[in-house]
Amino acid sequence: MLPSAWAKLRCRCGATALEFALIGGLALTLLLGSMEVARFEFTQQALRSLAGEAARVASLRGFANMNALRAPCTGLSGSLTGLDFGAPFLSPSALTVTMSGCVTQGAVTLVTVTVSQPFVFKVSFFSPVEVTLTESVQGVFN
Repeated sequence: MLPSAWAKLRCRCGATALEFALIGGLALTLLLGSMEVARFEFTQQALRSLAGEAARVASLRGFANMNALRAPCTGLSGSLTGLDFGAPFLSPSALTVTMSGCVTQGAVTLVTVTVSQPFVFKVSFFSPVEVTLTESVQGVFN
């Protein structure tokens, strides 16, 4: 081989750009994917917190019914209104909070509160994926 040809083969011009092109797409995919998973988990945790708050409100309303000498389950079915929540990823217009299954057994009353919210993945590589996140809790009072 000629000395000039050997020097051209050993030239590393553009090697860094080529390596970045091979790894950059994968790194960006991992970054965006981890951000989506974090947003999903944050939204799910916000729903859990709101479900706990809704069960607390339902229990307080049931306790107020008992103090007013009404049946504990009076008005504890259907949509629950009057909740104050401060989660940035929950949309009040898409949020559903329902109470059901109010049952009194002896001196203990149980009410089931279900909270649901649609979740759309913002970064989707094929088509938008929408799932409905649902959390159910039971409020207990006596």
